[in-house]
Amino acid sequence: MILFLSMILIVVTAVSAEPLRINAALGMDGDADTVLINGTGIFLTTGDSWDFYQGYSLNVKSVNQDQKQVWVKLLHDGELLQDDILSEGDIFVYSKNTEIMNITVDTIYISPGGELITFKPIYQYLDEEYPEPELEETMDNSTQEEEQNSTVNPSSMQTNGFSIFQAFACISAVILCRIAINR
Repeated sequence: MILFLSMILIVVTAVSAEPLRINAALGMDGDADTVLINGTGIFLTTGDSWDFYQGYSLNVKSVNQDQKQVWVKLLHDGELLQDDILSEGDIFVYSKNTEIMNITVDTIYISPGGELITFKPIYQYLDEEYPEPELEETMDNSTQEEEQNSTVNPSSMQTNGFSIFQAFACISAVILCRIAINR
């Protein structure tokens, strides 16, 4: 039973990834730096780019397989802002008057088929020089009003398409298979 409960805790923890948020949507203090991306992670291969809010993008130019380093470029609307060669654990920071981007190289995977670089955590803060990005409106107005009037609890959020019921069903199936195999 303890094994079952610990497996549930692991699954629930794994699916409660922190979503991208804008402080204003959460009713947070407007004087603090507005967080556009709060600790999420991304995966890129050599030659790939990732588009962030306000026209920023990160491009992986190449990977030095011998030294396990990655060459990255930060662009704004296609114009080079900063580039650097980073190893695992290195942090890429872009600042103006305040910090705008803070990106950590988590892991550099190298295989005969190519390279995969994970960046985690990533933080992006509002750049006052550019318009604030608009939140996507995916709910009807009555649902939006209810959401605005309620407090958002980040630990209660889960990724779309994967419910706690599905987690219980998967864990139950694994346990039943294990029992059947042991007999």
